[in-house]
Amino acid sequence: MRWKKNIRKIPKSIKFKLSSIDSQQIKVVCVKKISRTDIERGILSHLNIRLNDNGLEFPSEIIPKDTQGKHSNWNVNGREIIRNDLPMETFYVDVEAPNWGDSYNGTHTVELPNKRYPREYIAPRNSTIQIECANSSPDLPYYILKFQVSEVLNKNTPEFSDRLFDCLNILQENIGSCDVDRADKSFEDYIQTLNVSWDILPPGTAEETIERLFHGKNPSPQERETANERFAFFNSLNPQNFISGASGLQRYFGALIHDNLVVFENIKYGNAIYIMFDNWEKLSQKSRIELLSGKYGNNFERIIHKNNWRDQVRKIIRENRR
Repeated sequence: MRWKKNIRKIPKSIKFKLSSIDSQQIKVVCVKKISRTDIERGILSHLNIRLNDNGLEFPSEIIPKDTQGKHSNWNVNGREIIRNDLPMETFYVDVEAPNWGDSYNGTHTVELPNKRYPREYIAPRNSTIQIECANSSPDLPYYILKFQVSEVLNKNTPEFSDRLFDCLNILQENIGSCDVDRADKSFEDYIQTLNVSWDILPPGTAEETIERLFHGKNPSPQERETANERFAFFNSLNPQNFISGASGLQRYFGALIHDNLVVFENIKYGNAIYIMFDNWEKLSQKSRIELLSGKYGNNFERIIHKNNWRDQVRKIIRENRR
């Protein structure tokens, strides 16, 4: 699996989140649900995360390899900055010159002057990525892992933005995701965010509803296009309200037809519509694998986006609206 290697600037979503965190102590942290298949394929082998007969094996803390990207390299080896904002300075290069014009007579060292911009060396931080797992038992279909850069950042320090940018990129280079949170947040708190937390969106235009859906985050063009299309479709079902749900980094959008009938989907990975009936708020906490196991009976319908999927959804809504 390939992911975006670096971020070129601090995302708007992270700036928005920082403004809502009351603590001054920040850590760059991300919780990911990673499939067994991806781990077996070695997607995280550079962090020494692998599966064996006893389950998921991983280090509690690791310095990321310098080959993972430029920020990981700077973290291990430091970096040299050319200060072209300063005047040039004279520096000397040592070269070996032949004695009396012939190296047969030996050589001597000569210092040759040259001009260049000053260099500033920044020592390596050697920050580690700390890793936790909710359940490392063997034979699980997926594993929930927390990745956290060890460096604690203070929002009041002058270097905060620079250090935040570096730490975000260390996670991005190594796990393909990055986020921030208060430094004292526990793993148990993160696990709670992996359950879908639903909000009822007040009536509004498509633009207002979509802005509320993303909570100030900057969606990709594809996510925004999908959200616009789904707004139009969900609106055609004459819902009581729209609903918005968050689970970790995932964003869900749907329509509340009535108290025991909702229709929704994942905006980012929208390949199926879910229609749920009784106890939909509890049922929506289940993973796709759990839902497809068959133990939840007829309490939901899953419609894959193929051919006449909109007609299938409308038919189910009509039948259950009575």
